[in-house]
Amino acid sequence: MADAIKKLISDRRQLGEGIYLLYFALMVGARAAGLYEGMTIYNISLVLGLGLFVLKMIVTQHTVKEYVVAALFLALGGIVYIHTGEKGLFVCFTMMLGMKGVSTVKAIRTGGIVAGVFIIFKVFHGVFGLLPEIYYPQERDGVGLMFRHALGYAHPNTLHMNVLMLTMMLMFLLTVALMRNHDVNTQRMSRFVLILASVMAFMFNVYIFLYSGSRTGLLASFIYLFINAYLYLRGKIGIFEKICLYISFPFVCFISIVLPFLLDGKMFEFVDRTVFTTRFSLARYFWSNNRISLFGIRLLNPEEHLRTYGIDMAQLYLFLQLGLVAFVVITALTIWFINRAIQKDMRAELAVLMGMLFLGMWEPLLYNLGFKNFIYVFMGQLLYEALSGAVVTEDERTEKSLSYFQNINPELMKTTLSIISIGLVVGIVASTLYLTSTKTPDYLYGDREQSEAGESFGMDPMYISEAEIAHIEDGGNIVIGYVDETVPMYQFGSEIAEMEYQKRAISFGVWSGAFATVCLLLLNKRRKRYNANV
Repeated sequence: MADAIKKLISDRRQLGEGIYLLYFALMVGARAAGLYEGMTIYNISLVLGLGLFVLKMIVTQHTVKEYVVAALFLALGGIVYIHTGEKGLFVCFTMMLGMKGVSTVKAIRTGGIVAGVFIIFKVFHGVFGLLPEIYYPQERDGVGLMFRHALGYAHPNTLHMNVLMLTMMLMFLLTVALMRNHDVNTQRMSRFVLILASVMAFMFNVYIFLYSGSRTGLLASFIYLFINAYLYLRGKIGIFEKICLYISFPFVCFISIVLPFLLDGKMFEFVDRTVFTTRFSLARYFWSNNRISLFGIRLLNPEEHLRTYGIDMAQLYLFLQLGLVAFVVITALTIWFINRAIQKDMRAELAVLMGMLFLGMWEPLLYNLGFKNFIYVFMGQLLYEALSGAVVTEDERTEKSLSYFQNINPELMKTTLSIISIGLVVGIVASTLYLTSTKTPDYLYGDREQSEAGESFGMDPMYISEAEIAHIEDGGNIVIGYVDETVPMYQFGSEIAEMEYQKRAISFGVWSGAFATVCLLLLNKRRKRYNANV
C-alpha cells in the first residue's frame, strides 16, 4: 500500500511537471514565433496556457499555505487586469506559481529548445529574404540612413529581445552545468569554455544587431554576458557582489522613476536623446497625463502623434501603470529572491536577474505579456522551497546532461577548437566568394520610405513592372518588398544599398560557417561512438 501511494505521488509529480513544461513551451513558443497581443491565435495561446496552468495546479499536491499564497498573487494580477487591461502580471505569476515540483533546468531547456527552433528559423529565412518581413528606414547618428529589420517579428527590437532571451537561456544552462564541475583538474578548461561561449554568444548578438539596429539589445547582451562570466569566474558571492546585487533593484527604479525629473536643461536633452532615446521625455509625458493609483490605471495618452507609444521603462510601467500595490509586491519579491539566491549561491540565476533589470531600464518586458522574463521560474522554485521545503532534485537523465562538462579534457578541447576554427574559415571563405562573385549594387528599391515614427524621407514613389524589377535585379541591385506594379517602390542610394549588400555577404558567411561547424561536430560525435564500439 505504501509503495502504491509513493508511486501515485511520483506519477502525479511527473505528470504535473510535464504539464508545466508544455505550458512553458507554449507560452515561450508563441512569442518566439512572433505572435503578439491582439492576434487571434495568440489569444488562443493565452487561453490554452491558462488552462494548462490550472490543470497543473490541480494535478500537483499543494498545502493550504501554498494555495493561499497562490490565490493572493493571482488575485493581485486579476485586480490589476480589471483596472488596467494589462495581463502581463497575471502571466508572470502563473509562470512562478506553476513551478512546484518542476525542474528549473528542464523548464529553461524546454524554453531554449522551442525558442531556438523558432528564432533560428525566422532569422535564417529573414536574412535571405525567404519570408516577408517588416523593416524601417531610420537616420542614426554616426551611421546616416540605415535599415532596421524585424526578420519576421513585429518590430526590430522584438527580434533582438527574442535573441537576447535565447542567449540568456542557453548561457544559463551552460553556466549551471559548468558550476557542477568540481574537478580541479578541469576547472581551468571550464572557465575557458564559458569565456569562449560568452564571446560567441556576444558575436551572434552583434550579427543580429546589424539587422535589428537595437542598441539596447546589444548593450544588454554584453552586460548580461559580462555579469554571468564575472560571477562564475569569481567563484563566490563576496561583499562587493552582495552590495551590487542588493542595490540593483532600487537603482533601476531610481533611474526609471525619479531620474527623469532630476535632470534638466541640456543634461536632460543629452541623456534623453543619446542614452534613453526619448524614453525620459515619454516618462515625463505620461507622468503629466496620469496619476498614481493603488491597482493601476489605463494610461491616458492624449497626443495624437504619440498614440502608438507606451511606457517602455519596466519599473515606471510597474509603478505608474500597474499601481503601487503591484510595485510594492514585486519589489519585496525581487529583494527576497536576491537574498535567498545569495544564500544558495545561485550565481547563474542572479546573473539572469541582473541582465533583466538592466534591460528593464529600456524595455517593459519584465512585467508585460512578453513572457521573456523567465526569472519567475527561479522565483517559483525558491518560493515553494520556502513555503514547504519542496526541494526539486534533478532526475538521473538531467544530472547526466549537466555532468557532461566534467569530462572535459585537453583532447576534447583541441578537437572542438579545431572544428570552430574550420567553421570560421569556411565562413570567411563563403563571404569572400559572395563578394567576389556578385556585383556591388548601385541602388536599393524598397516599398517603405517612412521611418518607424511615420516620418517621410520625401522620396518620390515609383511604379515598377515585374519585367523592370527583373532587369533591376539582373543589374545587381537589391529589391525589398516588391508586390506588383500597383504598389509604390522607392529608390535608395548606393550607401544604403552597399550596407544591405554587406549584410547579405556576412549572412552568407555566418550561416555557411555555422552549417560547417554543426556538421563537423556531428561527424566527430559519430566517430567517437564508432570508436567506442569497436
